[in-house]
Amino acid sequence: MRSGALALCVLALASCSSPPPVPPTPHTLTWREVTLPAAGATIQDVAFCDDHWLAVGGLPTGPAAWRSTDGMTWTGVRLAPVSFYGRQSTLSTVACRGADAVAVGAASGGAHGNPRTSTWRSRADGSWLEYEPAFTQFGGQDSVGVGAAAASLGAPAAWAIVGNWLGPDGSPGPALWHSADGATFQRTLVAPGSAARGTDVAPLPGGGWLMAGEAYGTTLTGASWTSEDGGTTWTPVPVGGPLALVTPYGSGTLGVGQAGSWWYDGTTWQRRGTFGDANGWRFLSLSAAALPAAAVDSGLGVVTAAAGTACRMWTSRDGGASWQEAAMPVSLPVTAETVAATAVNGDTVLLATDDGTQARLWLASAA
Repeated sequence: MRSGALALCVLALASCSSPPPVPPTPHTLTWREVTLPAAGATIQDVAFCDDHWLAVGGLPTGPAAWRSTDGMTWTGVRLAPVSFYGRQSTLSTVACRGADAVAVGAASGGAHGNPRTSTWRSRADGSWLEYEPAFTQFGGQDSVGVGAAAASLGAPAAWAIVGNWLGPDGSPGPALWHSADGATFQRTLVAPGSAARGTDVAPLPGGGWLMAGEAYGTTLTGASWTSEDGGTTWTPVPVGGPLALVTPYGSGTLGVGQAGSWWYDGTTWQRRGTFGDANGWRFLSLSAAALPAAAVDSGLGVVTAAAGTACRMWTSRDGGASWQEAAMPVSLPVTAETVAATAVNGDTVLLATDDGTQARLWLASAA
């Protein structure tokens, strides 16, 4: 006992006197800058859809979207706005399922400058048609915010948009807009009165939705909910830390937040790896390569975050159990307008960056 205690003391002293470990050098991805699809383009979101890439954002003249089969050469998508604000909007998020796509855009307007939000749905001829909802569908005095869009993984087709809305008691809480056709959306309050907010939504491999979130109390904790009926009824699922972003990954769902990464297996959340001290970070994007349901830990996952004063990127190939920092192709300061959106196909990463003054597009291989 005494000799063991002495050995422990010696080890403790040695560890205290040793210099702190040097942070690992970010590994280098082979980045190639891609010419922007159009002069003056801003890109807010990117996605990979079976056999092509999508990018959405805006031009000085209004909303814009582009399509590419190789990530290098881009073709504009013909947009068909139907509203005054639709013609002025910027598309902020896109989700796709095969050749079908749904995007969300908004423009500020009205006496108070509130966002006028509308959705866009792809058509058989390749164009995207704007669907103008009633103002109170996404806006109005009870609106807190509208976030990312998501598409179902399998049949039947389904679409969802995450956000937050005031509940019957006047407190904000998570909400989901869900649709079977991508044209008409129905809003459901996920957890009214829960002192929580929704941050992201992902489709479940077996059908249904998983909403990620954060709960507020004496400390910031995690929250999540699942729905198996298309988004009408919800069941809370405990999680050990705040969740900022979620994405499908193999047979489950990968989530990230300030406490690190998490894996949802369809029943419970399991703790995975961390990014170090991520307190106060704003996670910007999370994407992963599409995998067969049986392949749990083999695909590429990529996350970006506004970490302090600069944006940083990490990659994982083991389902988030470990993360390796990757060098960004450009130093990207953190501003309110910062964009670092990613999409993944196999070992290829598409990255859209914007610091509020300059938009750029990049392609890399992580092989």
